[in-house]
Amino acid sequence: MALFGTVPRRAVNLPPGALGTLIGKSFSGQVIEGPEQAEFATKLASWLGAPHVFGATNGRMAFQLALQAMDLPEGGEIIFPAFTFPVMPVVAKILGFKPVFCDVDPATYNSGPEHFEALITDNTVAVLASHIFGQPAPIREIAELVKPKGIRLMEDCAHACGVRVGGQSVGTFGDAGIFSFAEGKNMPCFGGGAVTIMDDEVAARAAKILEGATVPDAKTVKGKARGIWLKWLFTRPWIFALSVYPVLRLKLATGKPLLDAAQGDALVTKFEKTNTGLSPLVNLQAAVGLKQLDHIEKFNAGAKRNADVLTEHLGEIPGVRVPARIDDDHIYVYYPLGVDVDKRDDLRHFLLRRGIDTKTTDMADCAKLAPFVADNQEGRKGPGEASLLEICVYPILSEKQMVKIGRAVRAWAGLPPVEG
Repeated sequence: MALFGTVPRRAVNLPPGALGTLIGKSFSGQVIEGPEQAEFATKLASWLGAPHVFGATNGRMAFQLALQAMDLPEGGEIIFPAFTFPVMPVVAKILGFKPVFCDVDPATYNSGPEHFEALITDNTVAVLASHIFGQPAPIREIAELVKPKGIRLMEDCAHACGVRVGGQSVGTFGDAGIFSFAEGKNMPCFGGGAVTIMDDEVAARAAKILEGATVPDAKTVKGKARGIWLKWLFTRPWIFALSVYPVLRLKLATGKPLLDAAQGDALVTKFEKTNTGLSPLVNLQAAVGLKQLDHIEKFNAGAKRNADVLTEHLGEIPGVRVPARIDDDHIYVYYPLGVDVDKRDDLRHFLLRRGIDTKTTDMADCAKLAPFVADNQEGRKGPGEASLLEICVYPILSEKQMVKIGRAVRAWAGLPPVEG
């Protein structure tokens, strides 16, 4: 069994001192409320270049807050990229809007102005531009399309915290930007999310909505934080090699699922059974967020370097597609490797046997999911979630490990290593 140099599918990125912050805030009674909440909102707004930032308990709630604060006409259409995180359009539907799905570029996994324009009608009240996998969408061009039409522009920045286009942060080109600080993102804060709001009146409504929001239970928050810290611990490569990896190999040998989270319709069903209320970002999350802001730029640069090394050592492989890189703004929160559908699982199992764990994507072709299929009869073009494997390129992994992954994929394809 390959233990040396083992690569986890995902490495939780908590900042130094995160555990100490959890312990300290627990003892001081400042888990839910405290001075860091306002300080984090101020510093995050300054870093992003946004006039207003509001925190929420998670990214889904940040999106919900943005929709409610915009006071959009009920029943209006919101255009989403077909390939996105299914919970987002479900939230819009719960709030009384009609999700409509546009095509995505199969090379970048994002939608551009040409995709949105094809579906704009008199009933369109907003579009959601997603920066999937850390690759920015052509956001300037999208803004130029929708703003003159009086259509609200929101940006899904859950994969793109720290991405800048021409020096301007994503999340500031439209009316609102939604950020997620979940454990699988590049800036986890023991959970959490935030929304940037560019308009003063919308911001005033957001503040009022948060005043009436449900305050989370401290015991629940601490329990979730401990769980995320344990995920951080077990995604350290050496600990992963001695604990989780043997379990994955056993599951592979016995033909059982490889610890994958719910996806597609199963994910939607799971979400619909949860509490769909609204809660603010708590003080513990804000305190960790302040630490993250000191490290996130270095982290993003390291992930980008690792992704470049991996791309170089993958080279050209028949049936395998490396992520398109339009420009230097791509930060590779995830590294989506495109694989022919009938070969994806074979490659995944091949890599796992060589110590490299990979992940199937949480994104889905939402137009084909049960809550939306009746309203979206036209087929939308996209990459398809069944063709993707996500590979960890976080800087906790070495350049040597990136080379190992590239060589392993080439060996699976029967090709020699890339020279150099």
